[in-house]
Amino acid sequence: MTRIFFSFILAALMLAAPSAASAQTQWHDPEDAGFHVIQGQKYQGEAREGFYHRFPARAKGSIRDAVWKLSRQTAGESIVFTTDAKSITVRYTVPLRHAMPHMPATGVTGVDLYTTDRNGDEVWLGAKYSFKDTITFTYSPIEIEKKPKAHRYTLFLPLYNEVSWMEIGVEEGAKFRFEPVLPGKPIVAYGTSICQGACASRPGMAWSNILQRRLGHEFVNLGFSGNAFLDKEVIDIIADIDAEAYIIDAMPNSCSMETEMLRDTLTKAVRQLRSRRPDTPIILADHIGYPHSKAFKIRAERETRAWEVQKAVFDELKAEGDDLLYHLPYDVIALPQDGTVEGVHASDYGMMAYATAYEKILREVLDEPVGHVSTTIPVTQQRDPYNWMDRHAHIINESHGKHYTRVLIGDSIMHFWGDADDAPAKNGQEVWDEFDGTSLNMGCGYDRVENVLWRVYHGQLDGLTADRIFLAIGTNNLASDTPEKIIEGLRYVIEAIKIRRPEAALTLMGILPRRGMEAHIKSFNRQLRSLAKDMKINFADPGRRLLHKNGKIDESLFTDGLHPNVDGYRLISDDFR
Repeated sequence: MTRIFFSFILAALMLAAPSAASAQTQWHDPEDAGFHVIQGQKYQGEAREGFYHRFPARAKGSIRDAVWKLSRQTAGESIVFTTDAKSITVRYTVPLRHAMPHMPATGVTGVDLYTTDRNGDEVWLGAKYSFKDTITFTYSPIEIEKKPKAHRYTLFLPLYNEVSWMEIGVEEGAKFRFEPVLPGKPIVAYGTSICQGACASRPGMAWSNILQRRLGHEFVNLGFSGNAFLDKEVIDIIADIDAEAYIIDAMPNSCSMETEMLRDTLTKAVRQLRSRRPDTPIILADHIGYPHSKAFKIRAERETRAWEVQKAVFDELKAEGDDLLYHLPYDVIALPQDGTVEGVHASDYGMMAYATAYEKILREVLDEPVGHVSTTIPVTQQRDPYNWMDRHAHIINESHGKHYTRVLIGDSIMHFWGDADDAPAKNGQEVWDEFDGTSLNMGCGYDRVENVLWRVYHGQLDGLTADRIFLAIGTNNLASDTPEKIIEGLRYVIEAIKIRRPEAALTLMGILPRRGMEAHIKSFNRQLRSLAKDMKINFADPGRRLLHKNGKIDESLFTDGLHPNVDGYRLISDDFR
């Protein structure tokens, strides 16, 4: 009798355990965020039938039903949030099948979570998952690094399923907030099932999502499996999005048309998009060329004809003067023989090849080149207590449409100077207020050269005009990078600034002296002077005013041997006028 009684109690406790665990989890619904939280989803402010649908409700009835049904799937969409949680659980429901014969449930229906470390290097999080009526993905225990305690996460949504509802849970007491979509125009990709994500093993491996992580730009995935036929109605709704660039990757479907029909349809589609968006780059991507076409002549003939037709249309439109039309040939995509699942749809290996080819042409189109050393590869960072990405967005939103007498770009030395409400310290506001005209502080604490490169590539100089720009960056690279690496990174930054703000007089500032590094910085500044001369920009060395005659810093002009105090800022201010 006693044994039966204790068995009953134990069973009751086991049944109660999930409820207790659930009570200790704080759940957050993206639909309750109160602002636009879905990356890769445009047409904001318009009615939509489902919160996660890619197209607005007005598209229903105007586009083919097959395209409409596919637009309800969440390919390319993602949610960004910041949390210090040690455990993250995502739970949601879907109305369609979990998997397909050639694509696993983790890609069709799963989610995928990424973050970065404090230096901007990518971190992928593996999950424990369960595909039941309510799908769950659990990430625990999360131990990335001690600082920062909170990380910014990107959750990629299913590639081939709809999402009915979703919640993100963290342990009780953990900080959590959804992040708004960053300002800036997206890159819009229109295409076939491969564009939609077939057959990536998980959402993060779809080529548009790979590129979103690599480039740091929002991607809008308008891939429609088996239905990329360049429909006039679809092109029209795509053109409603004000994009940084458009990708048309429709040949794997459209090549089924007869030659003249394909030529006519493609020509009309490009002209239709160009009439709506005369100043936006358009990239035409070739049929990728299926590996098994070598064994099946009919497929090889269809692919070759598609390449020839598209190249002829491209040449014709370029001859008419379309200087913003680009072509991505099949041999540049270079799909490897083992890059598909079943001869048609890309595996993760094929997706990587696709993304690499697109990255190369997009960096050319967007004027965002990268080099081979760390200082020439743009990255974000989160090394200081302020929110770096919030500051990035604030600078863009605050400066858009304005003209400035001077713009100061730099690290914490600029950040702490003035007019930066989010600065962890403020040392020289009264000196800042003495500047004539209007000034913009684009300093970000703890920035390195590569972080400034990311900020310039992502819009901080795009929506404003300026008389003078002062670039003061590099002191945070001194401990980890050689002078040669810093100089190489600065070349990229200087060129990026000149391209985006050609009307502004650009001055490269010498690095301010700091305690214990005076001689090293003095020598390095001579190299910076030579760099400025070589790149035909101005150079100034304000730090010379902060030194004693013996070459050591005047400690009375600094707060900590690195950051000037108000008297120090006053002494260097003349070089920023």
